[in-house]
Amino acid sequence: MPAPRVAAEPPAGWHATADVARPKIADSAGASFTTWSAHRSEGGDATILSGCVATPIPGWVEDMRPPVEARTVALAGASAAAVTGAPVDARAGDDGLLDLRAASDLAGPPLGRARTFIGFDEARVFTCFAACVSTAGGERRPCDAAVAEARLEGSLAPPAPGLALRGATWAVHHPRPTAVGAGGLAVALGLLAVVLRRRPRSRMAARRPARD
Repeated sequence: MPAPRVAAEPPAGWHATADVARPKIADSAGASFTTWSAHRSEGGDATILSGCVATPIPGWVEDMRPPVEARTVALAGASAAAVTGAPVDARAGDDGLLDLRAASDLAGPPLGRARTFIGFDEARVFTCFAACVSTAGGERRPCDAAVAEARLEGSLAPPAPGLALRGATWAVHHPRPTAVGAGGLAVALGLLAVVLRRRPRSRMAARRPARD
């Protein structure tokens, strides 16, 4: 089955470009880009980007959503920075999309807009985005509408959590019984070690004098 992907149509006349470098990701954790697309306007002052990064997971619980969403926002900001050549701050706007601004001028006008998505296959979570970025300034860009209409295709339901993940999640939400249980287990293991310890042989018989 095809991996999840972002459907974001560039405006007519825009051309694909390989000049925008993919941002660095934590490939040591098994993360990898599964899709990456960049199209530039005829004048070269605006770019629409989209992409997805897949990361293996041991199943899914909703407690994982906030950090995954934060990572998706960071991915959109880092991708926009590859267009502007400087750090970009990505924050939620009033309409649910992200406003992209220069990190050095957070009060300035947006450099672009972005939309993020979270998707799944049988064993991976996908952090995906679509972004419209301009280096010419202005409140509106020709690709803003494409980002607003972008959608995620091919995503499955989240994979069920394994036993270890379910246990860890339960422990996080029930810290007191977990601590009590852990303490009881430590005491039980200590007692068991005492009972089953290897006892030294007695030397009394060897020291007792022999009888005539």
